[in-house]
Amino acid sequence: MKDRLVAKRFRNMALLFAMTIFTTVFTAAFHGRYLDEIVLLLLVDTIFFLLFWYVLEYHRLQKNIAGNRETSFRRILKGYTVSCGLIFVSSFLPEFGKPVFLVPVIIAGAGSPVIGLYAGVFLNLLLCLAAESNLWECVLYVFFALLGCMLAEGMEHRKLKDVWYAVSALAVCAMLPGSFYYLAYREVKPEPFFFGVAEGVISAAVLLFFYRRIALVKEHEIVDILEDILEENYPLCRELRNFSKVDYNHARRVSRVASACAKLVGADACICAAAGFYYRIGILEGEAIGENGVRIAQRECFPEVIIRIISEYNGTAALPSDLESAIVHMVDGLIKKIEVFDSETMSSEWNQDMVIYQTLNDFSAQGLYDKSGLSMNMFLKIREYLVNKETLL
Repeated sequence: MKDRLVAKRFRNMALLFAMTIFTTVFTAAFHGRYLDEIVLLLLVDTIFFLLFWYVLEYHRLQKNIAGNRETSFRRILKGYTVSCGLIFVSSFLPEFGKPVFLVPVIIAGAGSPVIGLYAGVFLNLLLCLAAESNLWECVLYVFFALLGCMLAEGMEHRKLKDVWYAVSALAVCAMLPGSFYYLAYREVKPEPFFFGVAEGVISAAVLLFFYRRIALVKEHEIVDILEDILEENYPLCRELRNFSKVDYNHARRVSRVASACAKLVGADACICAAAGFYYRIGILEGEAIGENGVRIAQRECFPEVIIRIISEYNGTAALPSDLESAIVHMVDGLIKKIEVFDSETMSSEWNQDMVIYQTLNDFSAQGLYDKSGLSMNMFLKIREYLVNKETLL
């Protein structure tokens, strides 16, 4: 499938950049930086962000962000926004007492540890530049970014119990601020240690009680999207309903029946339900239904598996390449055939059974499912289920 510049992703990237600019301007202005200094900081923002955009796109294409090649960066935008807010608030706190250990952790939870590292180091340095922190404080916050991402990556790989990561965060935050304060001023003060312990307690609590939940949501991003796009009030769903009640009802039938068939043979019912509903979404833009459907699905940042099934619409451009695609093709073709007949003709159980047998046998004889992994046993199970148990209209 050809990758496209998608408006939804571009909009989120623009919002990421805008959030960076706002954080820089407001933080620098509140701390009395001159206009020329703010302009130079904005230049630094621009250079970083161009490279950060490349990094995000690379990791997206490698499926390193929630395992979803078609992610919209929405979760990263949320994590980045929270982190920018934390940076701004932290700038008003005493030196060596800014709670920025969580900045890379939050972004790592929203995207990935590598993205958290890049953004965390940048935002922590941006804080130091905008608030005119001394060198040792800058070094401390870079250490925080590195160590925070290390712990976040360990949490995601589940190598140790959560409590050990929490204890490590507490120890790091409690020990380092006072140590770096001594390196900066060659004197010992209790305040950096107190602030460090407070930050350590908060960071440990986040890692212990919240990070797994954040990461779990990320892991389930595709499932959550599949559930969202099947909601009655989803914009594209409403658009199809307003466009044609007939096509909307067809899509609902295919979604329901394909999901039931998937459960019967061990396929993914959520994928079949979503792909079944949007299989003919390209009809909104006229002919070339498969190609138009792919364009619409990419515009909406649907999961890649749904886009691929839509691209195999009717087996024209490509034959069904997996079990879910075969099921959706089979059910869509069958329901289209049944909808051609009037309700009086289909009121006869014998007539409907004959249409099911003939249609599915024709699909099988044409070799449409040879590359899909649909076995003959699965095919027969689905066929008998549709004949004996499923209501198609």
